[in-house]
Amino acid sequence: MIVGISTSRNCAPSAPCLASAGKAFVIRYYSRTTKIPEKRMLPAEAQALAQAGLNIAVVYQDRARETDDFGTVRGRQDADSALAAAAQIGQPSGSAIYFAVDVNFTKDQVLTYVRPYFEAIRSVWSAAHNGAPLYRIGVYGSGLTCRLLKQAGLAELTWLAEATGWRESATYAEWDVRQAINKKNLCGIGSDWEHCEAKGDFGAFRPLGFDLVGEELSPTMRVAATSLNLRDRPSAEGNRPITLLPNLTPVKVLGPSAPGWSRVEARLGGAVFTGHVADRFLEPIPAQVWLDDGGPPTIPPAYWQEGRPEARRNSVAGQASPIGEVGRPTRDIHAPAGERIQQLTRIVEWLEVETSARYLPRDGKTYCNVYAADYVYLAGAYLPRVWWTGAAIARLASGRTVEPIYGKTVMEMRADALYQWLIDFGSTFGWRRVASPDDLQMAANGGGIGVICADRRAEGLSGHITVVVPETDVQRAVRNASGQVQQPLQSQAGSKNKRYGSAGPNWWQDSRYIGHVMFVHD
Repeated sequence: MIVGISTSRNCAPSAPCLASAGKAFVIRYYSRTTKIPEKRMLPAEAQALAQAGLNIAVVYQDRARETDDFGTVRGRQDADSALAAAAQIGQPSGSAIYFAVDVNFTKDQVLTYVRPYFEAIRSVWSAAHNGAPLYRIGVYGSGLTCRLLKQAGLAELTWLAEATGWRESATYAEWDVRQAINKKNLCGIGSDWEHCEAKGDFGAFRPLGFDLVGEELSPTMRVAATSLNLRDRPSAEGNRPITLLPNLTPVKVLGPSAPGWSRVEARLGGAVFTGHVADRFLEPIPAQVWLDDGGPPTIPPAYWQEGRPEARRNSVAGQASPIGEVGRPTRDIHAPAGERIQQLTRIVEWLEVETSARYLPRDGKTYCNVYAADYVYLAGAYLPRVWWTGAAIARLASGRTVEPIYGKTVMEMRADALYQWLIDFGSTFGWRRVASPDDLQMAANGGGIGVICADRRAEGLSGHITVVVPETDVQRAVRNASGQVQQPLQSQAGSKNKRYGSAGPNWWQDSRYIGHVMFVHD
């Protein structure tokens, strides 16, 4: 018999102690709606458990105690959420995800509500991977629930809940995992855990790539295609790309995540992205090409008529120039973080994006690019309102002097052009690419600047850009139960100008956009 625990507590700090205490595995949670901060397992915890020699098993639970928590619709939602969580963790194919039925249902209730729920899970998983689900389905619940679902072929594995008074729990013997009540303290997690014992293979795993060491930590493959979608799960169906990996991008392969797919790690502009790619678009890196080319040539910033007083909030004149209004606030980049935060908040308030004529939409045009450039300019960083033409860049790169002449040596920058500029030239001007909304908000809350920029899919249509600003006592970012930022606090011009707000949750993932980037300037 294999002995382990189940718990809603983060076990990363306790992992070595648990292994020393003779525990072979830890069962943790996936969840979409939990409000308990530590309940949902995150990648860093999974990595820590595996590195301590512990196996991991997972159960998906969003309450799962009322009839409303089951049925076909919820089954489809939870199946999709479980796949997304497994992909984030790096759960290998062939392991299991258990689904909780944390209630003593009658037989009629199991057949009426729970059976359709598990049928939906199987259907979603089969459709996602051409009839061959990546993961085995398990059920947590009473003896009756476990028996009925296993007999129906809807659950391969069963986990018997600790409540021995539930229907058939005292007599059900075909369990793969059995839970028991605990009242002892253990390894810094208190008594908030349950004793579990398992028979043989019950679908436990260790995340892909947890054991890479030495040279294995370096990229060994690169993108062979013109560009390659990095996806949040190993399938082209039903999930939008995390980002696009350009041709020849080096990637570190963490392990096979599905037939024909690998979980990889890639670095873009200093930010590390982890996801899944199709193997057929990768090729080995020849030894002679793994070189640092030093990045783009040093190019000076371009301004059109900097310091122009008529480039002010209540005027539409001078929109190609940085805002030059007398009395404009600025950020002192050398000030302590607390002062810089106050200065950035003052800039947001002073620009009055919701009422200033400079940023209001008119004649079918919007001015997110003008607003973002002004905010960054007042904050003491550089985001171009105009940028050098290709011919001007060639002359500058050769060491020649070039004067900014509108329409000849410099051109206005729309949001889609800013998207590519940040990728190509951002690091030259102090921008650092990041991988998550959490990173953006952390930078802004430390007195730095954050931007989200997306490139429009349709040729000729402009993309969109927002600035990420420091949180205030009233205006806050949206966080999940684990405290991670899901929607950073943004400020924008656009079809609707918002001092605090954006085009909507995850606007940058809208199908109108072919890609997006997140950058910070410290």
